[in-house]
Amino acid sequence: MIQWVYTRRYNIKAVYDQFPHSNVIFRLINQYYFVYIVNWSEKDPVVTRDHLEKMEILLNKELGTEEFYRSRKSYVRRSGSRHMKKAMVIVNPSSGKEQAKQYVEQIDAKLRERGYTTDVRQTEKEGDATLFAEEACENQIDVLVSMGGDGTLNETINGMAEKEFRPKLGVIPLGTVNDFARALDIPLEAEEAITLLDEDRTQKADIGKIGDHYFLNILAVGGIAEATAEVTADQKTSLGALAYLIEGIKTLKEKTPFDLKVQADGQNWEGEALIFLAALTNSVGGFEKLAPKAEPNDGVFHCFIIKDVALPKFIKLMTSLLRGQLGEEKDVIYMRANEVELYSKTSLKANIDGDIGEELPLRLHVLSRHIEVFSQH
Repeated sequence: MIQWVYTRRYNIKAVYDQFPHSNVIFRLINQYYFVYIVNWSEKDPVVTRDHLEKMEILLNKELGTEEFYRSRKSYVRRSGSRHMKKAMVIVNPSSGKEQAKQYVEQIDAKLRERGYTTDVRQTEKEGDATLFAEEACENQIDVLVSMGGDGTLNETINGMAEKEFRPKLGVIPLGTVNDFARALDIPLEAEEAITLLDEDRTQKADIGKIGDHYFLNILAVGGIAEATAEVTADQKTSLGALAYLIEGIKTLKEKTPFDLKVQADGQNWEGEALIFLAALTNSVGGFEKLAPKAEPNDGVFHCFIIKDVALPKFIKLMTSLLRGQLGEEKDVIYMRANEVELYSKTSLKANIDGDIGEELPLRLHVLSRHIEVFSQH
């Protein structure tokens, strides 16, 4: 005899007469039922896989999904010699106005339809996503899904980069800007992005390296760049990409040039600058025309040096940036390079993917086609 106790919305406890001191917790996700945890007592006989399968059959019979269960088990037996595919989902529960949790079940069901076992990890503090991603690489997880904003994705990449084994990456964008998703043409609606996990279409993407750290979109240097790193979460939520532009404009009245020396694949420039940008993608701060020629896997940084110009001219350059014509301006130096070195006598810290990073001097390097990402291409 077996009794079922519905402990929570998705948890069902099996109490089996043959094992009176023990129980098995099943976790329900849509049409899938699987052992969540076995609470076994030494007072009972040793549980076997046959016992657990019998419980699964009885549970599915009670819930009216016996036919589905048997057909799925038949498929598993037919393909038993195949590698059991594994997936990890890294979730930032505070992303997307705290809507992340509602999509977890959809992702789990989608991956299980494709034959993956899934492991869902929720971040609680800074650095968690990096640790989870490192574990996924060490355990040779086939698919790693990052669900959150650009910050969560950046941490995930820092856990994956230069590992001997790197999973395919799924991106479910729930942030304010989602530059990397924009650049790779990943839908910005979470439900649409989840559908990509059902496809075998992927594309390679570059990432940038600075010392022992990695980034996905842009490195910027200068007072304006440092100011935009101060944009608060509330500003991003209410204003979106405009928050970066507004914060940058606030600094114009205190426009302060700095000395800069750039060495980029044999190209050299030295002089007074207002801002330096090294973009990996065409989308920066939600504006998709900064570097219109940039491709996610072209193997180079697209570098812009805006010279020290008068304020009216600088404002005109900003309008050129919004039109995707910044590189055509005579007061802007445009370079393409795989390796870039930056030097300055001024104390400056770089803005790296929206956060304040390391201080100059810096050496940047592109890891070409380094990660494989589910996308529409």
